[in-house]
Amino acid sequence: MGFITKGSGVSIHRGDCINADDLRSTQSERVVDVRWRAGAASVFLVNIQVEALDRPSLLADVTRTLSDQHVNILSASVTTSKDRTAFSRFTFEMADAKHLDAVLAAVRTIEGVYDVYRTTNN
Repeated sequence: MGFITKGSGVSIHRGDCINADDLRSTQSERVVDVRWRAGAASVFLVNIQVEALDRPSLLADVTRTLSDQHVNILSASVTTSKDRTAFSRFTFEMADAKHLDAVLAAVRTIEGVYDVYRTTNN
């Protein structure tokens, strides 16, 4: 969905974005239908979170796996809880949603990874 901003053009929101529902109900006159052009070479930002047992070389293993999947990491942050669960957040560009599925599947094979999923923001 597209939303006509005041002075910044059109912002694009995913259909399941929590802001999209609010914009549709409160400012519907500024909502426009948008579609990606078929075959257009475009990229979108992806945020993922990896939850894993903290251990030596965990970050190296995750970043190596992302690199092996031809992902260019734009930002990364890692925090570890008291129970030794590492929460790693990554932002990267992607051109194909199917590629994202392959990336997530590859990260899931890393030793100690409990879960990996796409987030709406970091």
